[in-house]
Amino acid sequence: MTVHIPDYSQWTRDALLDETHKQASIQAKLSGEPGDANARRVKIATAGARYHAAMLALLELTEPFDKEAAARVEKAKAWNRKERDRYFSVALGTEFLQRHDADAMGQVRV
Repeated sequence: MTVHIPDYSQWTRDALLDETHKQASIQAKLSGEPGDANARRVKIATAGARYHAAMLALLELTEPFDKEAAARVEKAKAWNRKERDRYFSVALGTEFLQRHDADAMGQVRV
């Protein structure tokens, strides 16, 4: 499994709204599932990174109506950028550790 975030820059507003709902649903569903905790963490973190990337693309489509709104949009963009990068790092780190553990134990995981 490799962590991938789609390029949301060309998506429509409706498609982005659907994507944010889908990724939030994936996170919620996986949070309560039993099974391999590391694999689940990678999927949750990937969904989180995709959610924040899609929200960032939605914010790029936003036209602020005054200075204060523009400032709030910029603050929201910065926060979503930070969260996207954080979730992406968690997903990559967890995936790396999962592979390292499998190699160290002489096991092959799919």
